[in-house]
Amino acid sequence: MHKPETSEYAPYYQRYIDLINSEDIFSFYKLQAEEIVSLFKNVDEDQTSFRYAEGKWTMKEVLGHIVDSERIFGYRVLAISHGEKNPLPGFAENDYVRNGKYENRSLQSLLAEYSHLSSANLELFKSLDEEMLSQKGTASGKEVTTRAILFVTIGHEKHHLEIIKTRYLPKA
Repeated sequence: MHKPETSEYAPYYQRYIDLINSEDIFSFYKLQAEEIVSLFKNVDEDQTSFRYAEGKWTMKEVLGHIVDSERIFGYRVLAISHGEKNPLPGFAENDYVRNGKYENRSLQSLLAEYSHLSSANLELFKSLDEEMLSQKGTASGKEVTTRAILFVTIGHEKHHLEIIKTRYLPKA
């Protein structure tokens, strides 16, 4: 699948789309999801409360944010690919993390939820034809195509995976 054109998304999504360096987007996504699960399975529950700086999320909160984003971006892909004309709301990620109370959940619970969501989204993504990928809708007040949201979903996770590897794990 080819990357979306810059006309298919708002400029602030560019940084996520640029992180995708594979023509086989579905294999890339599946391997990345497996890497996220593997990475967290090798972290002690105590380590998941680590923050690399004051005011930053804990590792568990980062995983919770990935879960939230997976669910929200997956819904956006579904809605826009199916011709939804109503604008889809944005989401305030800091509020979602704060209100998600991820510190009260087990790491295993969050990983199970993530695994199910990413697996379901992969099947949705693979089912989309060119017409569905090219559908335009509005999310967070900006026009966007299904293809762009699909790439943003995967690039957003890659972004957070790299943050976990570089800022959390060496110090946790």
